[in-house]
Amino acid sequence: MKKVLSVMIALTTILSVLTVNSFNASAANYNPSAALDYAEDNWDNGIELCAGFVSNCIRAGGINIMERSVGNLYNALKGTYGTAYVLKTDGPYIYFEDNAGKLSPGDPVFYYCNSCKSFQHAILCGNGDDGGRMTDYAHNNPHHDTTTYISWGCPSCGDINWIMYSVNLSASNSHQHSYKMTVTKKATCYSTGTETYTCSCGHSYTKTIPMTEHRTEWVYTKKPSVYNTGIKHMECTVCHKIVSSSSLAAKATADVNGDGRVNSADALTVLRYSTGSTSLISSQTSLINADTNGDGRINSSDALMILRISIGAINI
Repeated sequence: MKKVLSVMIALTTILSVLTVNSFNASAANYNPSAALDYAEDNWDNGIELCAGFVSNCIRAGGINIMERSVGNLYNALKGTYGTAYVLKTDGPYIYFEDNAGKLSPGDPVFYYCNSCKSFQHAILCGNGDDGGRMTDYAHNNPHHDTTTYISWGCPSCGDINWIMYSVNLSASNSHQHSYKMTVTKKATCYSTGTETYTCSCGHSYTKTIPMTEHRTEWVYTKKPSVYNTGIKHMECTVCHKIVSSSSLAAKATADVNGDGRVNSADALTVLRYSTGSTSLISSQTSLINADTNGDGRINSSDALMILRISIGAINI
């Protein structure tokens, strides 16, 4: 009897080792393409809920597993068949670039609600969209390599408080993208730009660069002088879009250097500007105040008028 028991124990041990080795071999030889092919053919067949569907995809890829509970599937896969990671999210999306080495097409991904502390949904990572975002195949609601969206409420508690987990099954069998970014179109105030991310394997995706702000300055349709107000509007110096309606421009003050006084120093600055020292007057306000007669030119006539104003010969 003891010999029989010994033989049975030995056989059980051998079978256990063979079974574990068989599973480990399946994990090592996981074929994400086969899993994705199954998902492509069966994403809307209505057979199994989310965990069962993902299990069937993984079985098609070579790992002999079937769990119909999301939490049980996650626990059965992590460690034994692949490494579990918390995925980095960006708003409502998951980008491959942000999760290099943690996420590959054909990997299972799990929604974990951090409010009610439970796994709620399982999906299979797809091939990604043109923006470099993760896509997925899923049941209840069926997804057909659809961009993964994580801003929906937990079916148990209603909160939007997800932690996204992957179990990276295919890291040793599939290429991990590594992207280099180049600006292929610069953004301006009238059009968006484009960043292109390209991997050495040839895969690429683009991101939109938002339009820049307008670079504005006052444009005078009627120049003011020391005697009269002018008319001005705000305009972009790049695209020339008018960004404000016309308004009155204050009279020129003849205070060119902005020290609050009108004197010979202002007249000298205008004379030097008129002979080529243009860096002396750079601000728009100073240029308006220097053009005392409002003729659109800054010359000795303006310098003479400033001198006359400074001695009281002209009242403004």
